[in-house]
Amino acid sequence: MFKFPWDNLSQIPIMTVTITDSLDILRRAPLLESGSFIYTEELIKLPLLPPQLLRHENLKELAVLAPTWNEDIETQVLFRNLITPRLRSLRICNIDRSFGSYLSTFLASINSLESLYLRKTALTEDEVIGLLEVLPTLKHLTLLSSFMFIMVTDLLLTRITWRSALKTVLVPKLETLEISLPGPLTTAFAEFLESRWDVDGEALPVAKLLQVKVGANDDYDAAIIKRLECLAQAGMSIIIGTTDVPLEDGLEYLSTW
Repeated sequence: MFKFPWDNLSQIPIMTVTITDSLDILRRAPLLESGSFIYTEELIKLPLLPPQLLRHENLKELAVLAPTWNEDIETQVLFRNLITPRLRSLRICNIDRSFGSYLSTFLASINSLESLYLRKTALTEDEVIGLLEVLPTLKHLTLLSSFMFIMVTDLLLTRITWRSALKTVLVPKLETLEISLPGPLTTAFAEFLESRWDVDGEALPVAKLLQVKVGANDDYDAAIIKRLECLAQAGMSIIIGTTDVPLEDGLEYLSTW
């Protein structure tokens, strides 16, 4: 491991490491509050040994990244061994290998995560729903799918739509959302937005959704667009983009109300 005064380190803006390196850094840097790691392959394949749990009390922001030319990074050892009860923000990008059950267990150990950013990860929609079930404090959510793993369809949108008859809803404190859809904007998307805004002037038992960014194909339905326009005029920030460009190149936002 690098010779460095880890004891007093509070931030790592970006560092290329292996999973083993990052766990070692977190052990050596107990005051670290923010760390962004670009992961490379281990020289020797890590066996899935009994966990050597590392509890990091000060970490508030963590980014787990992989380069676009090598997304086949094994992160199960990281999430199996790490406990970060005070984490506020988690970003995972370009991880094309299964997390197993370890990501869900890791997230469930966090007291009050506020921001989750998932981009091009090996997660199915059902798995994402399972993650959201253990994150009632989430305020900011980004789900940008790859071509192989679609994270958002009408199924997830229905689960985060507030309905008084159900009494409960996923991510009740959600304030901002960024998603990519596999097709056009749907009625379920419009219903979700309306359920998170006091359209009739009545107080909601869930947080008001302040901003949404969505990437979809440009086959827009006039009736759906009209419903979005009403919400935008009422104050919701709505940004619609296109997924005609490859998602790994990012969303190209075309319209802003």
